[in-house]
Amino acid sequence: MAAPPDHARRPRGRAPGRRGDRRRRGGGGPTVTGRPFRTALVGFGWINAQVWLPRLLAHRNFEVVGVYDPALTARSGARTGPGAGGAGPSDGAAGLPPDLIADRLEDLLARDLDLAVVGTPNHLHEQTAGAVLDAGVAALIEKPLCLSTEELRRLDARSWRTGAPFQISRPSARRLDVDRLRSLVRQWCVGPVRINAEWLRSSGVPRPGSWFTRRDQAGGGALLDLGWHLAEVTQGLLPDPRRTSLDARLLPPDDVSAHRGAGWRGDSPAPGAGKEGGVFDVEADGSLRARYRDGSALSLRAAWATDVEVDTTRIEVHGTGADGEECHLELVTTFGFSPHRVAHPVLRARRGDRVSEWPVETAPGKEYDAQLDATLAMLRRSLPWRTELHRSAQVLSLLEDAYRAGGRPLVSDAPARPAGAVPC
Repeated sequence: MAAPPDHARRPRGRAPGRRGDRRRRGGGGPTVTGRPFRTALVGFGWINAQVWLPRLLAHRNFEVVGVYDPALTARSGARTGPGAGGAGPSDGAAGLPPDLIADRLEDLLARDLDLAVVGTPNHLHEQTAGAVLDAGVAALIEKPLCLSTEELRRLDARSWRTGAPFQISRPSARRLDVDRLRSLVRQWCVGPVRINAEWLRSSGVPRPGSWFTRRDQAGGGALLDLGWHLAEVTQGLLPDPRRTSLDARLLPPDDVSAHRGAGWRGDSPAPGAGKEGGVFDVEADGSLRARYRDGSALSLRAAWATDVEVDTTRIEVHGTGADGEECHLELVTTFGFSPHRVAHPVLRARRGDRVSEWPVETAPGKEYDAQLDATLAMLRRSLPWRTELHRSAQVLSLLEDAYRAGGRPLVSDAPARPAGAVPC
């Protein structure tokens, strides 16, 4: 297990020798101790500040002991290195206690951590999560897990070396309505299925002009951002996820959609995003079509800005029952936190002439509570996290191949850096 740099000092008040008490030599990662898991946030953009921080603070099994984001330390007057690509601090950053903010990633990793939540620009996921794993600390990584299967292989190798587990945040796959849909598909459908999935926002570009809309930092646009959630769900509905063909279409933003930001996120304007809107060279609307060895088919579309009245997530599954009757299942709801939601989300099922309907949960954010419970299970060694990681690797492979098929391969241009100098 890699040790923190020699010059990194333990924060005052921490009992000496505690790191050795908590981790088995050669085993790596946290163990069950009956105390809260010491947790840090790496990156302090919207997702970490507005979604993960409140949940971690409210959860009795987690203790938040540090935050690192280069932009945040710069705001605090701390020295930061040139070119540090932070997630951009949320407007809630002003309320953080000063002693919670780390000036460098290596300082954060020296705080006797059990878990680090990685919420950085996409192109830095591998470097940042890799530094976390090298320190023997477990990682929860925001989607996309990384930008290539090769990056994932390198992360997995680092995890094996130190024994520190890691998982990607996959809240949509943990939704109760998705779980019900998955159960019905398994009960009713025999053989290949045809799946149509879409997540369409009316006005939901995340922080136009920021790293979200820059291909060199985000890798991709709506298909990677929203499409990852859809892919996590639909891959779990397929009987056999081995593909035989794939094509994709990636549409650049028009003059209107480029400025239709997700104002409900409460983001600060991106630096330099004035009348011209800043850099926007990723797709605002992306779709893919895939066929599978067993005859199943998947059609998936994700768009940040469309003409829908409310933000809508729709997943349809067509199949055949054991008795030969056609079955059709449809989930209509709104994933995520947008307030522009489907008023009456529903799960419908039709088999032959029989039709059933079930209302589904409407409170946004419950799936993130479920994700935090799954992360807790990973830390307690009661979750088969490598099985979940394999499923997410299939999602990464699907989207990586889709961007290649669409003529805009995912990019990862971050230069190699020493672990202690990794920006977030």
